[in-house]
Amino acid sequence: MEDASQSHADYRLPFNLAKFFSYISLVLILGSSVILALFIGRTMTGTMLESQQEYALLLADNMNRQIFRKFTLPVTYASGRVSLGDPSQYKLLDDVIKSQIHGLQLESVRLYDDHYTILYSTDSREVRRTDLFTEGVPQVFKGKPHHFDVLSSIPYHQALLRPTLEEDTFLLRTIFPLTVDSDFKGLRLHGQPVPVLGVLEIVLDMTGQYRSAIRSQWLILGGFAISTFILFFLLQFVARKAEVTLERRMARNRQLESQLHQAEKLASMGRMVASIAHEIRNPLGIIRSSSEFLIRRHKSEDAMTQAMLTAIYDESCRLGTTVNDFLDYARPRQPRQDTVFIRQVIDKAMAFLGGEFQRSGVEVENLLPEDLAVLGDMDLLYRAFYNILSNAHQAMGEAGRIRISGEKDAAGKTILRFQDTGPGFSEDALEKAMDPFFTTKDSGTGLGLPIVQAIIESHEGTMKLGNAEEGGAVIVIEIPAITEKKEEKPHE
Repeated sequence: MEDASQSHADYRLPFNLAKFFSYISLVLILGSSVILALFIGRTMTGTMLESQQEYALLLADNMNRQIFRKFTLPVTYASGRVSLGDPSQYKLLDDVIKSQIHGLQLESVRLYDDHYTILYSTDSREVRRTDLFTEGVPQVFKGKPHHFDVLSSIPYHQALLRPTLEEDTFLLRTIFPLTVDSDFKGLRLHGQPVPVLGVLEIVLDMTGQYRSAIRSQWLILGGFAISTFILFFLLQFVARKAEVTLERRMARNRQLESQLHQAEKLASMGRMVASIAHEIRNPLGIIRSSSEFLIRRHKSEDAMTQAMLTAIYDESCRLGTTVNDFLDYARPRQPRQDTVFIRQVIDKAMAFLGGEFQRSGVEVENLLPEDLAVLGDMDLLYRAFYNILSNAHQAMGEAGRIRISGEKDAAGKTILRFQDTGPGFSEDALEKAMDPFFTTKDSGTGLGLPIVQAIIESHEGTMKLGNAEEGGAVIVIEIPAITEKKEEKPHE
């Protein structure tokens, strides 16, 4: 038992390791999927930010041109100078800018002078303030072509966990130099640097683009997670199926190993029993023949002598039968390959047992079809069926019924069923009934059913013991059926 448990544990060990590594793989794949999804999300966010910056530059450049053409030039020609303190000029600039940002996701527009004072803002309360400029404004005045700042009210990792993002969560601030339009007709700079008239600051709302990027990131992560779990469950399913298959094979191997050990043990026991039985058989035959001779010679002598001689003869006959059982079990005969009709064999057995059954009140119900045949040895099958019927009679004792039925199934096997109304098999008897020398009777060798099993197995068949639901023992025998070409009509 300890070896079997160790073997069972040994074969389970690789699958336990496989399950462990499958769980580790699941964690690693999910972790790498999260990292990859974050990397892809960051890449997408970077690409989206670059596109928004390009868009903001185009928007700022266009607004710079429109301000110069629709405000700076007309006001300069009309008034000689630009003064946003003049309400009419301020209103004209406001109209130009608002016409440009109409329908766009711009949060604010500001214009700074070289003193970093706000000259114009979409929020009129910010005009003339000098405390709102950022580091990008001085840099642009010093010659930097543009400057970007990303403004966010929450960190990006928190935005990933938010079901929704409110507007203005992510903003792009672009600072762009406000210059003359060098492409304007009639304007000649003659290679001189373009003067910076002021700084334009626009703030663009990117929350919608971030929403799309985060949604794509979660879709990627969800796709990785679903595919990972599908792969994991497939691996678990395959491992479980393989484990079940291996467990069945191991159980079958253990069963075969047990049968092999049992066969080796029985073979050695059979050789010993055969040698002992052979040594007993010859003197036992002499005792039986001598007692029979003395009985015939001294018939006229006293009854005591006759009783003793008869007892010697009867016991020698009984021992002879027991010795034959030992020899038949130890040295089973190879069956012939004749066409045998099962009903004829049963009828032959009943010819010897019928009188005894009738005296005991045992009824036999023979439901076997006439043409049910197998390829085998009639003498061996007769002995097997005789033992089964005799055991059923002994189990029932007085009165009862034995039902014999048979058929050929679709798989080409002849199935015989012997059922009696006796007490049936106990649990212990079901486990040990096929063991040699096991018996529940006061007298007997315990070789009856093992000999029957050996005969059936020599015909490439199987025998199973059980109990009927309504009570009584059931013996089911399966023997390969004879092919139709070899079948012959039973003798009348």
